[in-house]
Amino acid sequence: MITYNIKQSVAHIGKHKGEKIYYAAPAPQDKISTKQVEDYITSMTSLSRSDVRSCITALAEVLRNEMFAGHMVDFADLGSFKLVSTGKHMLKKEEVNASTLKVPRIQFFPRKELREKAAQVQRVVYDPEAQKKPKKKD
Repeated sequence: MITYNIKQSVAHIGKHKGEKIYYAAPAPQDKISTKQVEDYITSMTSLSRSDVRSCITALAEVLRNEMFAGHMVDFADLGSFKLVSTGKHMLKKEEVNASTLKVPRIQFFPRKELREKAAQVQRVVYDPEAQKKPKKKD
């Protein structure tokens, strides 16, 4: 479930410029620790905590080394990680060079099953001023 709080702002452009507007902003999400991930995996498998920790460390190292070598890294049912850097649009071919490339970023491409699950996540908007039940968006 993703929770949102209602925020207000002033529109800076458009037909409502200068007017007060409201929007749903995501509330801070809880984060599970590496230890919790290790506990989860050890309870689901016959692996020891040290085996799981070693595997996570090795996966991070593989991801780092292979992406920075220019390779896309595929993690089975999760999806793929890729280092991407697009170029700025230039008017002349001669102007295109390494300095016109944008800062590289890591992009994650989840598998179809993960994308479908994400689309099904329940979303709730809380309005503390209304003192009513949360407005749900499924």
